[in-house]
Amino acid sequence: MRTTLSFLSALMVFPFLVCPANAQTPVSKREYKSLQEAYEQRETATWLDLSRKGMTALPDSLFELVSLHYLDLSRNQLTSIPPHIKKLTKLKYLVLSHNQLKTLPAEFNGLLLLQSLYLDHNPNLEINQILQVLTDLPALKMLSLAGDNISVVPQSIAKIKQLETIDFSDNLISALPDQLPELKRLKVLYINNDAYFNLEQNIRLIAQIKSLKELHVENDGLTQVPANIGELKQIEYLFMVGNKIKALPPEIGQMKHLRFLDLSENPLPPLLYDERVLDPKVIIRLSKGN
Repeated sequence: MRTTLSFLSALMVFPFLVCPANAQTPVSKREYKSLQEAYEQRETATWLDLSRKGMTALPDSLFELVSLHYLDLSRNQLTSIPPHIKKLTKLKYLVLSHNQLKTLPAEFNGLLLLQSLYLDHNPNLEINQILQVLTDLPALKMLSLAGDNISVVPQSIAKIKQLETIDFSDNLISALPDQLPELKRLKVLYINNDAYFNLEQNIRLIAQIKSLKELHVENDGLTQVPANIGELKQIEYLFMVGNKIKALPPEIGQMKHLRFLDLSENPLPPLLYDERVLDPKVIIRLSKGN
């Protein structure tokens, strides 16, 4: 399912691609899509895309690419990640989406520089074991658990203290864990394509996440914006694309920090804007064309 990625989200998803002016330039900027080609430059290769290769297991030669920053292993048939993953100590971005993974090896906690991890669409993922391993990753800022058949988010997610972006889209989640506000750095939260999610009942908890700036509740079957939406005073970017919303409650005007509201693909009347409800400075998107 499509997920809207805003500028703020992009910075969270690709933090290592936004470098200060005095940062060192990687030895190799080439994007390799062949393990053989990358292996020939194994001391300097930093970017490798092995998605859609039909792999059921990872070759030992992969773990000799010790300079890798980015590794995409998505859309294969992987059922496990070998302990050798710990050799890739420079990894910052790892994509394991659309595989058949259940667990991660304990050695995964050796990826001390890992900032972004995609584990989405692994429907048999043992979420409790996964979170236990990820707790030991000190740099992890972005985590995608979309499409992992999750109905209950374990409380232990709050132990991954550095998280700034979490994607819970395409799951069966009706309620967020009470411990989520313990993530003091959380800025972006996705809960898209989840007909079970009850926004009204979760707003008070979301409001306690004081660092949260961007909230996505897209394609969730919402027929109305709950009146308690005004409690989300810290939110700056609100995405409610693809719902069934026909009107906005006046309480939305209580969102004093709101800067951008995306209501695309909702059955709203064309003349929605009312400065008595929203600050005139708020940017409202009513269709993908504007």
